[in-house]
This record gives sequence, structure tokens and C-alpha cells, in this order.
Amino acid sequence: MSPDDCDGARGDSRLSGDAGLAGRVVLAGLETLTLEGTSEALNELAGLRSWADAMEALIASRLLDLTRDVLPPRFPAGSDREDMARSVAASEVALVLKVPEGAAARLVDESVRLNEKHPATLGALESGAISRRHAVLIAEESLGMQGEAAINFERDLLDHARGLTVPKLARRARRLREAHHPETLPVRKAKAVSERHIELRPDDDGMAWLHAYLPAEQACGIYERLTATARKLKLPDEPRTLGQLRADVFTDLLTSESAADGHPAWQGITARVNVTVPVLMLLDVLKEGESNGPGGNNTVDGAEQVPDARGLNQFAELEGYGPIDAETAARLAAHAPSFTRILTHPVTGSVLDVGRETYRPPKHLQDWIRARDRTCRHPGCNRAAFGCEIDHTVPWARGGTTSHCNLACFCAKHHMYKSEGIFGYSQPSPGTVVVRTRAGTIRTSTPDPP
Repeated sequence: MSPDDCDGARGDSRLSGDAGLAGRVVLAGLETLTLEGTSEALNELAGLRSWADAMEALIASRLLDLTRDVLPPRFPAGSDREDMARSVAASEVALVLKVPEGAAARLVDESVRLNEKHPATLGALESGAISRRHAVLIAEESLGMQGEAAINFERDLLDHARGLTVPKLARRARRLREAHHPETLPVRKAKAVSERHIELRPDDDGMAWLHAYLPAEQACGIYERLTATARKLKLPDEPRTLGQLRADVFTDLLTSESAADGHPAWQGITARVNVTVPVLMLLDVLKEGESNGPGGNNTVDGAEQVPDARGLNQFAELEGYGPIDAETAARLAAHAPSFTRILTHPVTGSVLDVGRETYRPPKHLQDWIRARDRTCRHPGCNRAAFGCEIDHTVPWARGGTTSHCNLACFCAKHHMYKSEGIFGYSQPSPGTVVVRTRAGTIRTSTPDPP
């Protein structure tokens, strides 16, 4: 099994001449593989994957070059045009590979860095000697290094990368970096500190990850303080694990008005809440009351106390996250200082089309559009609707109407893409948005049902 085992079939009829991919690879005789054969096959697949990753880097770099050429001339030359080209190229990659735009932007940046600054590392990746993770690590650890120092640093890492896992290579790279880097650690740290940020990543089952990129001493200090406090709470009759206690202490410190006020952590959350909730479900939960609800003892766990409410098998939608259970929706509604209630129980009378009477949608129509769309309608964009602009799909100046079938939520970036003609958008049916890129990619975005 190798890239040479091809049948000559053209991979895509849109590819002209000798451009693009040709042929296919097959795995033959799976049932006849010996134990040694399975190991050899896995090694061959790893090499094939590395080759594909190297080709992806070359294609992504080429895509960026071509994107620069097709940007409208009103974008001036210089850093602004380059930033715009990278942004548009990342959006194209995101649509093609069906990945978030942040991940696509990283792929484009890593590809350009490997192609332009680290041809030796890219060559090792293409040959199958290293994986993409090895290659990206070498390129990232080389940032800021110049001249002979950069060449020697890359060569040293490549010499060892073939026999090391990525974590072991990372440790070696950090040691070598101090020996080769022209800038002192304090100077580099001052630059890195400017990149500090917090990131929220939704997960399954009503949970989410909260990531923090911080100076190492602050991150370690925060973790040690959480651990020390959690250990003090780990009494003989405490059922929670040390990990659960760390999480509860973290939550209480950031959400409770007082760490010892005796109230559950969620009562300290005073965020603006947009929750789409079936009204009958909410009424069922509120009727049951919260006397048996989770919480108490300064914990957000409460896993042992589950109320018996008729609506608990249904779910509501928390804007910016996704489905949450009925009791949590009722709790947020009760304690948030302000929230928008969009009831999905059948009601009538809402005016969803004001035609050409006004350019600006009435407030109730704006609320309806945001409740329908929930996020920016560019395929794959997860910017919450309350932070987006409501835009006419067919522009008002070209006869577009102010109606639910011609309005959609777009974040500032994708709204600009549409206004500048970088991407084309249409809405063939109410709520269904289709995007077409200059490269010919077509993707459809349909809002989730309430």
C-alpha cells in the first residue's frame, strides 16, 4: 500500500491539466495481515498522513497567494490587505474542511510558516519522517529566531524529532531555545503576555471548558491556591473528589457575591441571558419550585438532588452555548437581572414582514430573527446572535424587503464579506442561507429548530 498503488482515476473533474490530485490508495488484504504486517501498515499510513499534511500546507499557502490577487482593489496594499487576505483564506479553508475559522486560521498561518521559513521541516514532513504535530512544534518554537541561530535550532530539532514523541520534543525544544534564542526570556515573555486571553469552549451534557492563557507563574499560582483551598475542604465526610472541589472553589470565587454567603454559586451570576424555552416546560418546572433543586453547601454540583418535574425531559437553548435542562433555564430566568424570553409554545399575531415600509426591522422582528438564527449565519460561525448585525440578504437599496425571509444575523466580519462582495450570500427559503466563495465553494447554513 503506497501512493504509487493508483488506478489513474482523476480525483476531481474540476481539476484541469496535471493540477491537483490523481489516483487513489487502497488497503488490500486486511484479513490476511499478520501481526508484523499490521505494524508495517500503520507505519505506512502514518507516512501517507504526513505526506498529505505537507501537501495541505503547500495548497493552503497557494490559496493565500491567490486570495491576495482577487481581493477588491479598494483594500490598500500593506498590512491591512495582508490581514484581510489571511482572513478570507481562512474562511475558505474553514468552509472546505468544515472546521471552525479559528482552527482554519491557524492552519493557514502554520502552512505559510512551514512553506516560507522552514522548508527543511516541510521536507521531513513530506517524506514521512515526522508528523504534522512535530513540524508545527518546530516552527512555533523557532519564532523570533534569526539567521544561523534559527538554522542550527531547526537542524538540531529535526535530528531528534524522528525518535521522540511530541511532548519529549517540546521539552528538548524549550531547553535548546534558551541556548539559541537571540532574545532573553524576559523580552520574549513581555511579548507573550500581550497574547493572554480567556476562551470558552462548549462541551456535551450541559458542560463547557474554560481555558486561560496566562503567565506561567500566575497560572501555577491560581492552580495551587485552588488546590490548597480544596484540600482544606476535603474533610472525612466530604464526598466530592479533590478535582470536583477545585472546580467548585473556582466557580464560587468567580460567581458568588461572597464566598461564605451560603448561597449556591449560580446566584452570583449576573449576566445578560438569552434563553429560548418552551413555555409549558418552564411553567412545569416553576410549579414544582426549587425547594428540592440542586445546590446548597456552596457547591454547583448537587448531583444527588434531582427534582421530579414533568418538563425535565425537554430542553431549552442558552444563547452562545446550546441545549440546557429545564431546571437550569428556570433558575437563570429567576435570577438574571435581564433576559429575553422567546416562547416556543404556538402563538400567533407576530408581524414577520413589513415589506418596503421601513429599512430597520421593528424590535419584535429583530428578536424573532435572533431567536431563529441563534448565531451568525455564515456556515460554521458560532458568534452568538445577540452580538451580530441583522442584515438584508437582498440589499434594501436593490429592492430587498424587511422580512423574515430576507433578514439574517451576521457577525461584523462576515457582514463585511457580504457588503464588499468577497463572498456571495443568498436566502432561497426563510432561514436557509447559502454562501458561494470566489473559489467556487458552496455551503448552506440552516438554523437549528427551536
